[in-house]
Amino acid sequence: MTSAVTFRSNRFRPVLALLVMLASGTVLAVALAHDSLLLAAGVLALGMVVAALTWPEIVTLLVIAAFYSNAVAIAIQLHGVPFVAGAVVPLFLLLPLSHYLIIERQKLLFHPLLVPIVLFYGVQLVSVIFAQDVDTAARNLFQDFLEGLVLFFLITNVVRTPATLRRTIWTLLLVGALIGLLGFYQILTGTYGNNYGGFAQVSNAAFETGQTTLLGAVEQPRLAGSVGEQNRHAQVMLMLVPLGIFLAMGTRSFALRIGALAMTVLVALGVATTFSRGAALAFAAMALIMAVLRYVSLRHLVVAILVTGLVMGVALPQYSVRVLKLQGIIGLVRDEGTTQAQPDSALQNRAVEMMAAALVFADHPLVGVGPGMFKYYYAEYAVKAGGSVEPGLTRQAHNLYLGIAADTGLLGLILFFAVVVMLFRSLARTRRRLLDKDPAMANLAAGFILALVVYLVTGIGLHFAYVRFFWIIVALAAVTTSLGDQLAEEAEAPQEKPNRPHGYLPSMSTPVH
Repeated sequence: MTSAVTFRSNRFRPVLALLVMLASGTVLAVALAHDSLLLAAGVLALGMVVAALTWPEIVTLLVIAAFYSNAVAIAIQLHGVPFVAGAVVPLFLLLPLSHYLIIERQKLLFHPLLVPIVLFYGVQLVSVIFAQDVDTAARNLFQDFLEGLVLFFLITNVVRTPATLRRTIWTLLLVGALIGLLGFYQILTGTYGNNYGGFAQVSNAAFETGQTTLLGAVEQPRLAGSVGEQNRHAQVMLMLVPLGIFLAMGTRSFALRIGALAMTVLVALGVATTFSRGAALAFAAMALIMAVLRYVSLRHLVVAILVTGLVMGVALPQYSVRVLKLQGIIGLVRDEGTTQAQPDSALQNRAVEMMAAALVFADHPLVGVGPGMFKYYYAEYAVKAGGSVEPGLTRQAHNLYLGIAADTGLLGLILFFAVVVMLFRSLARTRRRLLDKDPAMANLAAGFILALVVYLVTGIGLHFAYVRFFWIIVALAAVTTSLGDQLAEEAEAPQEKPNRPHGYLPSMSTPVH
C-alpha cells in the first residue's frame, strides 16, 4: 500500500509519462512513414497504456487535445488513416477511467445532464427509424453518438478534480493558441498553398476587399484552420476566448496570468483570420454579457471595443469591409429597389437554406427527416422557398435551430434546449454560490456560460455539425457545475464534510441544490 502511494506521488511521474509518449510518437511517425498502420496502432496503444499507468491525466489531456485540434479528423481525411482507427480514439479515455475505477476504487459517475442528452439521442434514433434512407441516417447517428453522448460520458468521468479541469482548459487554450499563431503566420507570409499538415487550411470562400489592381479585384482569402471550414473554425476558436479570459482572472501567478492572456490573444487572432461575421456578432454579445455581469464596466467596454477596432483596422482592415456587409440583412426583409444595402450572395443563400429547413420542419414536425438528412431535401424545398437551385443539390440548413428542427423535429429541438437551459442554470448557480467562496471556480463557470453563448449566437448561421467541439465544452461545463457544487457544500458546512473520494462528482441520484 505504501509503495502504491509513493508511486502516485512521485514528482517525476509527469516527466516519465511525457517521455513515454514522446518515444511512442517517434516510433509511430516512423511506422506511418512506412505505411505500417498496424504497427503504428500497436505503438500508440502501448504508449497510451504505459502513460495511463504512470500518469492517467496525461491520456485525458492528449485525447481532448487530439479532438479539439481536429487532429483525428485530419488524420482520417487528409492522411489516409482508417475511420475505425479514428473512432477508437475516444475509447482511450477508458484507460484513465479504469485507473480511477480499479486502482483508486472510485465510482462510475452519471451526471444529471445525461438525462436530457440520452433522450435527445433517443429522439434521433426514432427519427432514424422513420427516415427515408435508414442506412445513411443510421451512419450519421452513429458518428454523432460517438462524438456526443459517448464523449460526454467519458469526459465527465475522467475529469474529476478542479486541478484536472484547469489543466484541461489550459490544454485547450494552448491548442487554440498554436492553431491561431499558425494561421496568423500564414497570412503574414502569404503561404496559402501550404496547409501545414492540415492544421492551417484555407477556405475557397475568398471575398472582394473593394480594392482593385491592374489584375482585377483584390480578394482576401479566409482561413479555415484545422477544421477546414472558415465559419466553423471561428466558432470553435471563439469558444476558447472567454475560457482564456476567465482562466487568467482566476490565476494568482502573474506569469501564468500573462501566459493565459497571451494565448487568448493568439486564439482571437485565429478567429479574426476567418473574417467571420457571425463570430463578430458573437464577440459583441460576449462583451455585452461581461458588462452585464459586471466583469467589465461600460466605460472599459467602450474603450476595449475602440481599441479592438483600431487594431483590427491596422492588422486586418478587410474584416471591417466584410462586417459592414451585414447591413445587407435589411435588404432581405425590404422590397426590391429599396435604398437600403442589398444582401450579398452569401446572405441570400443562407436565407433560402433557412427557409427550406423551416418548410421541411413544417412537413415533418414531430421527429424530423433523420439525423443529417435535411441536405437531401434541400433542392426540393429550396424551390418552394423561392430559390433557384439545380435538382439534387445538397446544402445544409446553416442554422443551428432550424437544422435540428428539420432533422429531429420538435422533440429533438425541445430536448436540445433542455440540455442548454439546464446547463445554463447550473453554471449560473455555481457562479453565484462560489463568487465569495472560490472566485477561481466561479470565474470558470462564467467562462463556460460565455462559451455557450458564443456557440448559440454563431449557431444562427451554422447548423449542428462537428458536434465533438460542442459536447467537449458541454462536458467540461458540466464537470464545472458538479465540482462547484461540491466546493460550495464543503464551504457552507465545513464541520460536516462527507466522506467522499477525492474528485467526487454527483450521481444521478444525488440531489442538486
